[in-house]
Amino acid sequence: MKSKAPLVLMEQLVMVLVFALSAAVCLQVFALSGGLSRTCEARDRAAVIAQNAAEALKACGGDYGEAAQRLGGRWDGQTWTVGYDANWDRTEGEAVYCLSIMPGESGQKLLGMAEIAVYDGDEGELFSLYTAWQEVE
Repeated sequence: MKSKAPLVLMEQLVMVLVFALSAAVCLQVFALSGGLSRTCEARDRAAVIAQNAAEALKACGGDYGEAAQRLGGRWDGQTWTVGYDANWDRTEGEAVYCLSIMPGESGQKLLGMAEIAVYDGDEGELFSLYTAWQEVE
């Protein structure tokens, strides 16, 4: 009678190989999900910051200077910019993220409009939106 030990050993070796490959795939997916999670978190924060800027601009009736005083940043007469560090805290120094608000033309009388965008230094634009408000004559 022939021993079945080599067959059992080969079967266990194949099972260990399958589990090792599965573990390697799972680790790669786990590492990629961390990067994807950071990207999604940055986009979510960018959306909230852009919405806050839109609401501040509407509350000020389109007065960019007053809105810049309320939320921070710099209004140079053409663009309102706010810099943020890696933790999304406002900074006057080197910024990792940048909020940019530029006036636009709505084409309608007494309707103000602006384009709001948040940029990441590495990936470009994270989030953008247009906002409009009723102006008083």
